[in-house]
Amino acid sequence: MSRARVTLGCVRMTPPTTSDPPDTSTAARTVPAWVRRWLPWAVVVAAVAATAFVAVRRGEDLALLGAIDAGAVAVLVALQGMYLVMQSGRFHVVLVQLADRAVGFWPWLRLFVVGRFLNLFVPQAGNVYRGVELKRRFDVPYTRFFAAFVNAPWVAMVLNFAFGAVLLGALQPAVSVSNVPLWLALGAAAVATLAAPFVLALLLPLAPQRIRWVAWLHGRVSEMLQVTLASLRDARYVGRVVAWTAAAFGQAVVMLWVCFAALGVTVGLAEVVAFYVLLQLATYVAVTPGNLGLQELAFAGLATGLGGGAVEGVLVSGLVRVTGVVALVALALPLGGVEALRASRAQRVTEARA
Repeated sequence: MSRARVTLGCVRMTPPTTSDPPDTSTAARTVPAWVRRWLPWAVVVAAVAATAFVAVRRGEDLALLGAIDAGAVAVLVALQGMYLVMQSGRFHVVLVQLADRAVGFWPWLRLFVVGRFLNLFVPQAGNVYRGVELKRRFDVPYTRFFAAFVNAPWVAMVLNFAFGAVLLGALQPAVSVSNVPLWLALGAAAVATLAAPFVLALLLPLAPQRIRWVAWLHGRVSEMLQVTLASLRDARYVGRVVAWTAAAFGQAVVMLWVCFAALGVTVGLAEVVAFYVLLQLATYVAVTPGNLGLQELAFAGLATGLGGGAVEGVLVSGLVRVTGVVALVALALPLGGVEALRASRAQRVTEARA
């Protein structure tokens, strides 16, 4: 398979290279195992402590917990299930385009949901499961799945930032966070996210290519940009991606509004949009397992920046997290989630004994 090297002003083809990810075990061994195991959880503890400090300093408590509306929570679970289907549909459009394979919507929905379910228990297990199953059942090359795996969230983030900027710029341009107009911040985030892989493709050749993971990453980023630029020539594909993303955006805005309503908190469009784009960042840019602690701290900071309470942000994050898991489990169990989890664990045991 060919790949493209992005240079200033052009895309240039270069000879094929290996598509296998580099062996990073040597680099990983330079960091003690206990550090790699416990550092993320230390970050979780620090984030939780920082969140509690902010709430206590502001004199807030958890009285809102007593105001939770059970009916609204049930509606929220249903909306979370719908949101999973929306996310799956958006990813499916990108996957079919980039992989150039006839992957059906319903088979992919099962792979998407079960993959998310596996990720609850073993980090990245669901992504490996999807890649293997797509290769086995639909002959999707691993490199093309990787390109779609990176491309889909990147496109979603760019479009969600852009939708939020346009919507708030038109309807609520006066809303600001830390004296910065929210629509302007979202617009800047859209531009920065759009430019990020292009900048990375320009900078990676400056790093020593003898380092295998650098060369591998350069190849994957270049390939992603190549297939992305080629796909933009297909107007029907672009329209479908925009339509699915817009539908997911609208549905998620309603979902987060219901989340606030479940706590008895009244919010406007700007607050809901801001929390949604932050949720997107927390979903795609993980630092701790599930961004536990960091998501709550970020939500608390955003809530206070918008003139609300830190506890409101924390409880919204908790409701989104819990109802999301409930909806995911409810969808994954009838789709074979337990069987896939057992197979994944059996494979890890076999590999450990080998």
